[in-house]
Amino acid sequence: MKHRILIVDDEKNIRTTLSRSLSDANTETDTVMSAEEALERLVLYSYDLVLLDLKLTGMSGLELIEKLSELEIKARIVVISAHGTVDTAVKCLKAGALDFIEKPFSPDEIRACVAKYI
Repeated sequence: MKHRILIVDDEKNIRTTLSRSLSDANTETDTVMSAEEALERLVLYSYDLVLLDLKLTGMSGLELIEKLSELEIKARIVVISAHGTVDTAVKCLKAGALDFIEKPFSPDEIRACVAKYI
């Protein structure tokens, strides 16, 4: 059975890097550019993990986590961000994220993190 991962980032190169880093026999990735698109997908489909950028155009990653909680949509979320502070990381974790990874990251770091949660 393949693990389904949703990648949410407004930067195409990050989406591509994450997809390639996770492309193996046991992983299937979908990518979207915004929290709004991610919300639509998460309402319709089930994912094993969501890799979510914090700073997005429109709704932020943190706002998406809070919205999913309001809607009682269970999603396992790892936040990825170049704009991380301890305060922001704590807010994300309190809102329901499993982990917080700072950009830049290596493919090995992403694979190790994903392996922890799927």
